[in-house]
Amino acid sequence: MDLTAFAVCYAKAWCSQDPESVAAFYAEPGSLSVNGGPAFPDMKVTMDDLVRKPHEPYGTVFRWTLTGTNTGPGGTGKHVRIS
Repeated sequence: MDLTAFAVCYAKAWCSQDPESVAAFYAEPGSLSVNGGPAFPDMKVTMDDLVRKPHEPYGTVFRWTLTGTNTGPGGTGKHVRIS
């Protein structure tokens, strides 16, 4: 799988609302916690850009945007957009 296809699949996993789909992209014994709970149950992640920088420490930059509504426990009900 090329890097762009990998990034598209990664964004799709985040939008699936299926933790196992996201976890499949991490190595054992990796873990991930987002705000300690279900803060954005309608969360969508879109890939904005994929920039290859082979001479920098990380090699590739995955630019993304998260949108959702803060309706989790103690949520404000407000829509958020983070890029």
